[in-house]
Amino acid sequence: MAFDARDRTTAVDLRRVGDKALEVDWKDGSTSVIGLWLIRVSCGCAVCCNELTGEPLLDPDTVPLDIRANRIAPVGNYAITFEWSDGHDTGIYPWELIRELAD
Repeated sequence: MAFDARDRTTAVDLRRVGDKALEVDWKDGSTSVIGLWLIRVSCGCAVCCNELTGEPLLDPDTVPLDIRANRIAPVGNYAITFEWSDGHDTGIYPWELIRELAD
C-alpha cells in the first residue's frame, strides 16, 4: 500500500498511556508514544508563546512533571486540544506538532 506524505501526520487512533503519555496510531502505519509533559510545554497558544515573535513565554520549570490531561478532544481533523490538570485549556495542538514531538 502506498502512503501519501500527509499520512505521516494523519492520526487514526489515540489512547492514553496511564496518566503520563499519549499513544497515537498514524495513517502511515506507525505508532508514537509522547509524554504529556512534553506536549504541555510545547503549547503555542497566546498565553504560552508570543504571537508576534513565536518566543516561548511558558517556563517549562513551572509545569509539574506529573501533569495530566483531564480531557482530550479533537479540533476538526487537524488538531487536538487538552484540558490540563494545571488549569490550562487554550492550546490547540496540530497533528503535525504532535508527530514532530514524537520524532
